[in-house]
Amino acid sequence: MVAFFFHNKLSNSELLKKISPNFDITDGYIIIENYDSENDILTISNKNENNNTILYGKIVKFSNMKLEVILEKLGYVEECKLNTIWANKKFGGVCKTYIIS
Repeated sequence: MVAFFFHNKLSNSELLKKISPNFDITDGYIIIENYDSENDILTISNKNENNNTILYGKIVKFSNMKLEVILEKLGYVEECKLNTIWANKKFGGVCKTYIIS
């Protein structure tokens, strides 16, 4: 199962259903350097000490889908940039996820 961290439009369940109706979703957050919501610019520093802003979103896992298929379907939803990040679950634990911005 592939996990993603979505924070903006793609945290909407209706948009996620365009990718697949079979997904698990949970509240989560990542720690970043800065997020400019007006221009939708996300900055994650390579130096952990610079990352001190919490960005809330959703951790989404798609069932029975290969990464390539998910990425292809994401391309039809909106332009996407793919990175990986450790996302913190709201009630404890972490999950390595792809982040789409």
